[in-house]
This record gives sequence, C-alpha cells and structure tokens, in this order.
Amino acid sequence: MPPSKRLDSILRIAWKTVSRKIFRNIVLAAAVSLLVSLLVFALLFNRAVHDDIEAASRKLGAEIVMVPVEAIEKAEEFILESKKKDFYMDREVYEKVKDLPEIEKATFQIYLETLESGCCSIVEGQVVAFDPETDFVISPWFSEPPKPLEEGEVYIGSYVYEYLGLIKTMALFNKEVKVVGDLRETGTGLDHGIFMRVEDLDKISASVTGKYSPGKISIIFIKLKEGVELVDATNKIQGMFPNIGTMTRGSIGANVRTTLRDITSVFSITILISSALAVLLAWSTFTALANERRREVGILRAIGAHRSHIMKMFLSEAAIISLLGGIIGIGIGNYLIHHLAGNFDLLSKLGAYASISMLNVMYSIIAMLVGIGVCLIGAAIPVIRLARMEPLQAIKEE
Repeated sequence: MPPSKRLDSILRIAWKTVSRKIFRNIVLAAAVSLLVSLLVFALLFNRAVHDDIEAASRKLGAEIVMVPVEAIEKAEEFILESKKKDFYMDREVYEKVKDLPEIEKATFQIYLETLESGCCSIVEGQVVAFDPETDFVISPWFSEPPKPLEEGEVYIGSYVYEYLGLIKTMALFNKEVKVVGDLRETGTGLDHGIFMRVEDLDKISASVTGKYSPGKISIIFIKLKEGVELVDATNKIQGMFPNIGTMTRGSIGANVRTTLRDITSVFSITILISSALAVLLAWSTFTALANERRREVGILRAIGAHRSHIMKMFLSEAAIISLLGGIIGIGIGNYLIHHLAGNFDLLSKLGAYASISMLNVMYSIIAMLVGIGVCLIGAAIPVIRLARMEPLQAIKEE
C-alpha cells in the first residue's frame, strides 16, 4: 500500500475511534484548548505591551529625553499613558545642551493645565507650549503641512480632535483660541495634547498657569548627529547636569518593562503547571484507552501489524484530539486579547492591543503546536508500552 493511502487509512481509523469515545476525548481536548489559549494570550499580551513601549519611544523622534530627575516617572506616564502632568526645570539647561557638538536637533516643551472648551472640559487633555522653530516631535504627525501658528491659534492631538468634533474655536485659560491643525494618532501622549506657541505664554494670566513660571520648561527632546554613540552622549549630558534626569529610547518605560517581566514569569509558571496537568490527563486517558484495546492491538500484531503502525494509530488519535483543542484554544486566546484586554490596567493605560498580523498568526500556530506536543508526550507513554507487548501476551491479558 502506498504511504499516502496508508496514512489516510490510519487517520480514518483514528477519527472513528475518537468519535466513539466522544465525552472522554472532549475533556482532553478542553485541557489542550485551555493550555493553548493561555499560551496565546501570554504571547500576545507580552508582544502588545513591548511593541507599544518601543513604538512610543520611536515615535518621539528623539534619542535622549531630559526632565527633572524627580519627574522621570511622570514623564514616562505622559509619553506612554497619556496622563497629563506638570513638572519644570530651568530653561537654562536647554540653552546649554542644544549647542553641544554631538547634538543635531534639540527642542523643548512646557506642560501646563487641562483644556476647557465651551460647555465642558477635556479631562485627559494636556496643554503643551512648544517652539515651532525647533520642533521635530510634533511636526511629523500632520497629514498635510499645517498652517504656521499665529497668536491665539493651536494644534490639537487626535484624541482632542475626536472629542471636539467640528468645533474650531475653544476656550483655553479663559481665552478663545482657534484650531488650525490636528495630528494623526500617534499612540503617545501627543494624542491628548493641545499645542500652543511658547510666545503666547506671556498672554496667559498667571493665576491659571498653575506651577509654571517664566524661564521654566518641562522636557527636552534631543536628536543626536549620525555616528554619535548614544551611551557616550548620555554620559556627557549626565556629567554636565547631574541633577537632571535623562531617558534614552531604550530606557523609556523601564518600570513597565520590569512589571512585564514579572507578569511573564507568572504566565510561565502557570503555563508549566497547565502543561504538566495536560500531560497527566493525556497519560491517564490513553492508559485507559490502551487497557480497553489491548486485545485489539494483540490481534493486529498477530496478523502482521508493526509496532510503528500501532504507534501511529494511537498517536494519530492524540493528534486529532489535540488539534481540535488547539484550534479552539487559538480562538479563545485571541478573543481574550482583542475583546477583554481593556480590563487589564496595564494594557488599557498603554492603549496596547494585539492586532492581526503574520507574527501573531505565527504565535498562535506555535502555541497550538506546543499544545499538540504536550498531548502527544502524555499519550506516548502508555502507547509505547502497549506497542512493545508481544501479540500473545496482549491477547491473553485481555
């Protein structure tokens, strides 16, 4: 018999056997599906958070970010979680650092209070004063080149734009301003920004600017010249300004990365325990199956079936059961990450959600293969013992 027909015959026999003991096999398939869904969710969760942190740091266009040392966590929260913040340092720091020979571009922003529009307020809106002449953080995010800002005009982030709808004027610090441009969605704190010129700060009443005072800035973004080593430039800046905090593209979100590692450790332990339970359940199921079909196997061996045929027949049953469980597990895992992830504080803060991509499909397939492998390992233990029995012994023990 050709190998293809032999395999087809084995699979048909295996499917008939699986369908005969449907309830017992459903239990095993459910165990595999739970393992696969947990693994899919863990992989996609890890990737969604990691990718969001990396994307947020890249989207700023800066290799180095400088903030008051006590405000590093606050700055990260604004960059990654869009939380409005206000913290300040002397503008003199910017004036000194921008002229360093290692720096190609440097710009700064000043974080103020929240926006109030007409009848209501943008609760998560951050007013940001910036210098259009030196800016390289905001300008790349316009679909079209925006109109240069003039007195009383502002740009707004995507979140604020959606909130305001078609409103083109709003009240900012009790003064009417005009919206002349809106940014595309960035997935960073820029989405919640209302951007005004630094020159307009002196037209704002001191009573509504909060902790801000003239001569202060909140954050400095630095772009290095090509060929400059990031570590060397960072060390030089830290040596010049030991009381100023510095973040590099790779260090932004350090606390979140640490939390993510802890969560991954918990996932790993849970997956290992689930795998062990799935192996034990597969071993138990196929031990019972082997005991029930010992005489059948003895007869098959007596009429010429090889040990490999017996192995293939039983492991095909395990593969079918685990494949069905794996497919269901992929569906459950993807459902959880796409529809229920918003209930997880870490994902909702970062706005990180797994999207359909080739990498996510690959993760899902890997998770399913792990589930199938675990089931086959558990099933192989009793099946190997059964296949090694002599035909006469197998028939007699029945």
